[in-house]
Amino acid sequence: MPLDSVGTNDIEKTTISHDECNYANSTRSLSPEHYDYLMQRHGTVDLDPLPSSDPNDPLNWPNWQKNYEILSIAFGTFTSTFMASGMQPSYEAMAEKYGVSISDASYFTSVQICVFGILPLVWIPLMNTYGRKPFLTVGALFCCALNIGGGFCQTYGQQMATRVLNAVFISTVTSAGGSVVGDLAFAHERGKKNGWWSLGFVLGTPGGSFITGFIQYHAGTRWVFWVFAIMNFIQFLLWIVSRETVYSRGCPDTIHINYIGIRKSSARPFSWFMFIRPLKHASSFNITMAVIAASVTFCYGNIVLSVEMPQVMISLFHLNAQQMSLQFISLIIGSVIGEIIAGPLSDWWMKRCTAKRNGRRVIVDRLWLTYDGYLLVIVGLIVWGVYLTKATPNHWSIKPLVGAAITAAGNNKIATVITTFAIDNDPKHAGEVSVYINLVRSLFGFIGPFYFPSMFENLGFAGSAGLMCGLVFLFGGCTTLIVHFCGWRRERQYEKSIK
Repeated sequence: MPLDSVGTNDIEKTTISHDECNYANSTRSLSPEHYDYLMQRHGTVDLDPLPSSDPNDPLNWPNWQKNYEILSIAFGTFTSTFMASGMQPSYEAMAEKYGVSISDASYFTSVQICVFGILPLVWIPLMNTYGRKPFLTVGALFCCALNIGGGFCQTYGQQMATRVLNAVFISTVTSAGGSVVGDLAFAHERGKKNGWWSLGFVLGTPGGSFITGFIQYHAGTRWVFWVFAIMNFIQFLLWIVSRETVYSRGCPDTIHINYIGIRKSSARPFSWFMFIRPLKHASSFNITMAVIAASVTFCYGNIVLSVEMPQVMISLFHLNAQQMSLQFISLIIGSVIGEIIAGPLSDWWMKRCTAKRNGRRVIVDRLWLTYDGYLLVIVGLIVWGVYLTKATPNHWSIKPLVGAAITAAGNNKIATVITTFAIDNDPKHAGEVSVYINLVRSLFGFIGPFYFPSMFENLGFAGSAGLMCGLVFLFGGCTTLIVHFCGWRRERQYEKSIK
């Protein structure tokens, strides 16, 4: 079955490979040596995608090596959003130091979110062609230097320059999550393994504000940047001992590696078209609907809480930086619970559905696991908004934070399942699909803080929560339901055609 018909019929076949070459494997065409190798290494040949008999094939690596690479990516995505949101407790101090308003200081975070969305369009094609390891390693080292420089900046312009450049280089790792999982994980593992880096990306937002609040309160702004630099240096060390995951399976490939580790592969030649190729996935109905659902839910289930919580809670309850940081525990707990539910459950559910369909994998089956996520986001936002409206000034209450935790759990569950579903539509180009998701999600999240204050001022907390719930229901739940229904109808027609 050709790959484009997979998106049409919502069915994954075990003969589809996810590398860049137009190459299909079949267990019936395996050589005896290939068959024996796969049985010895994996204990089965029923694998999607089917590995080669080369021990250097990333799918044949030891499990500890695969997990190391994916966890390194997860730590990198966590660090990226950690550093962006970790600026929030320092807004007041930096605004005073640089002679600007707190609103102007907030752009240190907003501009990084914007860069996270755009730069992967550049990094992904380069990494797919020349290898990921050199870009990830050098990017982490440059970020370390830029964060050290950020601690010595004396003007707003200098600090803004370091934040923009920092986002440019840290976006190498935010670009690579889906690609690395696609290189290392089989189809039955994608839900859990995508959940690792997805959790890191989501958890970094509240985690940054939580940790740096203590740092800002006890040690000052400069140490916030020192901590960022330390995290980047740890990343640098992790990448130094990592392995290259880019591999051309089933294609004649001649690789030349220069003295700084950048490779040039004959199977993956450079092309300027690569820089816009991720945008071609906008033509896929399933992927685009998933991107819309993921973007809207991430904005109102994560960004709005992370960005607005400091401004709302500080003015309402008069909290200091350390007290404010404690409020983010709710988002951290919710996100972790959401991921514990989402990843393993998603893979288990798909195995069960595949077994019921006699080995045929229908990717829209995964969408059943999103609806309770949307419900959690909506219920959590209502609790958060209503109890903030009822809150008494200077009398702290945990009730809004309960709503925030519920929302965070639902958001992370949706993020993991929807991202995996989008990649399932075109596993051959997992990296490009991830870039498309990240681009739209980041740009939509970047726009949010510009209108959030006006929304809360005009509608109040309860009214704003109601509006956001409506948007999540319409552009999240309803779009998912439409995709699910269309896929279900096509599956019914397929079942009738083979009877």
